Amino acid sequence: MTSWRDDYIQALQERDQREKASYSKVDDDLIAAFATLLDRTAALEAEKAANASSADLKANDATTPSTTHDGIAQIRGELAEALRSHGQLQARTKVAEAELVKLRAKSKSDGKLIEDLSKERAFLNQKLKDRDEELRGKTKLLDDVHDEVISLNLQLNMSEQRGEDLRSENKELIDRWMAYKGQEAEEMNKTLQDS
Repeated sequence: MTSWRDDYIQALQERDQREKASYSKVDDDLIAAFATLLDRTAALEAEKAANASSADLKANDATTPSTTHDGIAQIRGELAEALRSHGQLQARTKVAEAELVKLRAKSKSDGKLIEDLSKERAFLNQKLKDRDEELRGKTKLLDDVHDEVISLNLQLNMSEQRGEDLRSENKELIDRWMAYKGQEAEEMNKTLQDS
């Protein structure tokens, strides 16, 4: 049979697992949504940079060779990709740090709960030892009382038997005495009648 503490701890662990699963799902969904948003933002920034680059290229077409314009466009695209990647990494870092803070807080509260439950367990173990010692003492006392009752019953039976023997002996003595007195009375009567 499980105790209420075991049921309580089991319920806490199940709740923690459910919360962790929901946090993980929410965090994964949040990260995915944020990454998608960053991708779109970076793509828009890259497109904007490319459009600006094209406009610059058209304006400077007469004075600058086309290979330079292609190099600038490529550098701007790489810069936009780097910015997008940097934004994603920053977002993931923030999410990971937030998760770490949550896990540390949870670990701290779980540690305190474990410490409290360990103290309670030690207290209950000591209480159980004291109760066992008390029960052993009471059992010994009960055995002693039981032995004393048996001894008193034997003494009572012996006393009753002795009383019965004394009553029987007394009755026998009275009967003999009555017979003796009856005989004596008869002899007196005879003596009186003869005289």
